[in-house]
Amino acid sequence: MKLLLQNLTKLTRLPQSELIPLLPYFEPMTTLPDTALLSPGEVASSLWFIGSGVMRAFHIVEQRKRSQVEEKLVREITNWIVPAGGFLTDIRSFIYQTPANYFVETLEACRLYSLSFNNYLILQSSHPEIARAVFENTMVMADLRVQMCSLRDPQSRLEMFEKMYPGLKGHLSVNIQASYLNIDPTTLSRLRSKRSRNNS
Repeated sequence: MKLLLQNLTKLTRLPQSELIPLLPYFEPMTTLPDTALLSPGEVASSLWFIGSGVMRAFHIVEQRKRSQVEEKLVREITNWIVPAGGFLTDIRSFIYQTPANYFVETLEACRLYSLSFNNYLILQSSHPEIARAVFENTMVMADLRVQMCSLRDPQSRLEMFEKMYPGLKGHLSVNIQASYLNIDPTTLSRLRSKRSRNNS
């Protein structure tokens, strides 16, 4: 639980002596890569703190393809990518206990600490700092996401992403990172190749 304690200390800015009694409310778990933790329509009954590994939330959209034959393209849109030290759930589904809109999955083997909704309510009452930290962190990350999406230049979005997540290089596939940046995978590959040529 050392990783969880470190993460909670950073997130809440509370002394570890106050956080140690709260650790039993979190259930440790390990997962394999590509483990589905939540699907649309289900109610998010847990919030997952990430001790190690990377997770993402995404949704699927269908688009009509312009051609002589009616076709539909299925695309995954990655809403959130969260590395170790963060947490993830479908926050609206979790807070209001309503059906989720997102899939939540692990991108690699993860060490997670699951906080159930019932335990969240207990901590919200006894230690409101935990709930406030979850809310504040979600708002900050959402604001950064909006800032990144507002950048029209794909290169600028890529640079902002790398500043936000400097340790994720090599942990994400081209397709997943491209879907998060809202660009085509070939565009992302081209940007990476151009950078490699400029650095050589």
